[in-house]
Amino acid sequence: MLSVHGTDSPTLAAPRSSPRFDTIMAGVSTWMVLGLYIDGWSHRHVALDTFFSPYHAIFYSGYLAFAVLILLTLAKGILAGLPFRQALPVGYGKSLLGLILHGAGGVVDMAWHQVFGFELSSEALVSPPHLMIFAGLTLIVSGPLRAAWLRPEQAALPSRRYWTPMLISLALLWSVLTFGTLILHPIVAPHAIKSRWVMYASFPGPALDMARTVSIGSFIVQSAITAGLLLLLIRRWQLPRLALTLVFTANAALLSLLDDQYWLILPSLCSGWATDWLLTRLQPCGRRPWTVRLVAATVPLVSTTGYFITLAATAGVGWSATMVTGAITLSAMTGLLISYMVFPPPTPTHRASEHGI
Repeated sequence: MLSVHGTDSPTLAAPRSSPRFDTIMAGVSTWMVLGLYIDGWSHRHVALDTFFSPYHAIFYSGYLAFAVLILLTLAKGILAGLPFRQALPVGYGKSLLGLILHGAGGVVDMAWHQVFGFELSSEALVSPPHLMIFAGLTLIVSGPLRAAWLRPEQAALPSRRYWTPMLISLALLWSVLTFGTLILHPIVAPHAIKSRWVMYASFPGPALDMARTVSIGSFIVQSAITAGLLLLLIRRWQLPRLALTLVFTANAALLSLLDDQYWLILPSLCSGWATDWLLTRLQPCGRRPWTVRLVAATVPLVSTTGYFITLAATAGVGWSATMVTGAITLSAMTGLLISYMVFPPPTPTHRASEHGI
């Protein structure tokens, strides 16, 4: 399953994961994230009064399966004579840390429910034990992505067996991040729907302003997450065709599960396809920063525009033209600003700075 890559020195190096190992870890991680979303669905559809529910069982059984695999791999590396810090494949050390953090969060969560009861609505997303679980889960599911990132012989992803587990890991990482920000996601909280916004319009002035702020903020937050992950990928790889179509659609499908709003998968599918098309045509890279800026601004713009078009064609849009165009514009601006963080402008050389050039 694993091969210890040779170095020119006789000392043992940390092993590099095989495509088979990455695929297995991506599969177990999928089990966990599906369990997370099914558990999230249960909190919104089923009245729970116990920690020991079948929905929790799906989630935590995935955790146990991952724990068995990673600990067996760790033991195998140690028995092969590798030191503890090098016994896991490259990229999976942080997954072990995530396992510990996730497990600690689960224990604390069980005690938390006994003392404070079960959280209601947004309380579940900011509960300290749940935040520990989310942090651990991000480290766990991103293992195959880190392994691919740190594989020096892979300047690009040459075949499906390499990029499939990496893309699954990316979709899972993105889905954990979006689950942790459900209260600020337009798919899960589609405040712009006409029937819902009519109800909000009856609120007193300050409450209505707060609803507007939260609604616009959801597009800003999700645009930042989308642009940040996308630009990291661009910085490292030239992705295969339809890669992001699959990733965008998988994430939207999981989010739509929570409130059975499957019609909102369509705009994500279309924006994923548009992103793949744009990457193929522009081939963005750091040597041509304008291509990076254009992609970073265009992808959130297309995604948000497609969202409102789908809403208009189905449930109806309750927002004013100012709110709609403002959300689209702010989404594009957010992506553009994120591009300056991932691909910062070049700085002058020390010598040029000394001469004031």
